[in-house]
Amino acid sequence: MARLVCIIDDDELVRAKLSLDLKAMGFDTLEIEDSRQVRGILATHPVDTVVVDIVMPEKDGVELISEIREGWPNVRIIAVSAGGRVGPKLYLELARQMGANACLSKPVQTEQLRAAVG
Repeated sequence: MARLVCIIDDDELVRAKLSLDLKAMGFDTLEIEDSRQVRGILATHPVDTVVVDIVMPEKDGVELISEIREGWPNVRIIAVSAGGRVGPKLYLELARQMGANACLSKPVQTEQLRAAVG
């Protein structure tokens, strides 16, 4: 049975690309645009891994990482970011400190994603 990966990103094209890559690797995917929906979706779906963008309009990825770690400590978290105005390094380091298992700069390379989802 394929593992379920939840992709949380406000950019439809990024979600679609990550989903295509993950499906080609044999994963099932669930795409979420609105970061405010994450808690409810994780409570009702057996998610193994979450790919979460850091810079989003409603609720940022760092806050989501904290919530996921608190409510679902065994879920693997992969943080992704293009970094906005300051570049991805600062955001991804903060994500790592908050409990992300892996941190990838956008655009996410397929081989990096493959290594991160394990």
